[in-house]
Amino acid sequence: MSRTEQSSAAEQDLDDFWDFVSCAVCHFPFATSQKGPPAVPFWLTECGHVVCNNHLSPDRSCAKCGDHGIELIPLQRNMDPPMSDWFRSLPHAIDSIANAVKFQQQSLATLVQHYRRQCLQLSATCDRLRNERRELRGEVETLRHEITQLRQHPESALMHSQEPSTRQNANGKRPLVEGGG
Repeated sequence: MSRTEQSSAAEQDLDDFWDFVSCAVCHFPFATSQKGPPAVPFWLTECGHVVCNNHLSPDRSCAKCGDHGIELIPLQRNMDPPMSDWFRSLPHAIDSIANAVKFQQQSLATLVQHYRRQCLQLSATCDRLRNERRELRGEVETLRHEITQLRQHPESALMHSQEPSTRQNANGKRPLVEGGG
């Protein structure tokens, strides 16, 4: 067998973590050569130990660490998550984590791009509004200056005002005249 075949076979052996599960007390193996159920029932303790049926304590204490009043669940290959995740091979677990990281990173990148675009749009709007405000302030200042001038010289306002004439021109319209004449 070549080196690559040996490493491939070793990787496949390591892929099935169940081959390494055993009783925490007597190290009786969980796995059988047929990949069927174990020869004796195994239990997973809430304190995180695996024990075979031979080491169950009637007082509900863990045979490995001695914790009292523990809960037990039957250990089997087709357990539901999150317990099944404890028995997945590392390459599969790492792939799953890598996929989750990739998904989260893409989601965050999309969100950052969205907010950057929004920020640029809002910055442009703010710039436009600042310019409009500056122009309006200039107009207000000009109008204030005109008002001040008109208040100081009310007679010049009358000279510059135009009113409609009382006479009509050839087109039937009344022309504007200086100072109400």
